[in-house]
Amino acid sequence: MVNDTIRCEICNKDFSSQEAIDSHNRAKHETAQKSKSHKFPIKTVSIIGIFVVVILGVVAFSVAGHKSSNIDSNVVADSGSAQTATLSVSDATYILEPSTFKKDVPVNIIANVGSMPGCSKAVTIPAFGVLKYVSVQDNIITFTPTKTGTFKIACSMNMYTGTFTVE
Repeated sequence: MVNDTIRCEICNKDFSSQEAIDSHNRAKHETAQKSKSHKFPIKTVSIIGIFVVVILGVVAFSVAGHKSSNIDSNVVADSGSAQTATLSVSDATYILEPSTFKKDVPVNIIANVGSMPGCSKAVTIPAFGVLKYVSVQDNIITFTPTKTGTFKIACSMNMYTGTFTVE
């Protein structure tokens, strides 16, 4: 006598056809198999990934912002004989007033932080090695221009830009 029953490997019940056991497995064991799986839904992984990237970005910007520094070795802190200018932002442009400086004379740029949104507070002047995060408590960028020409001032993300001249 040939036994034509099919046995469920999970609960040891007998079924008379493959269709019956397939239906049984979908109804009774599919949820159990999914819960045994260690896979996370793509949506969950995506949300966690975005959250981690945002947190890392905030931390990196905070660390970079609070370590404000002028890299140029010619930085002069004395403002007695320095040239002074103001820095503000209009649209996506840095506005320096005045925008012309004398070579080899220290410059103090006073940033109007209230007009500077987001990353515009992370000011760079690549030609003179300046990187400074300005804040209400520390809004002065100091450097000494050691060469003549027209130079770029930009935010660290290059979203806000402007120029000034050294004569």
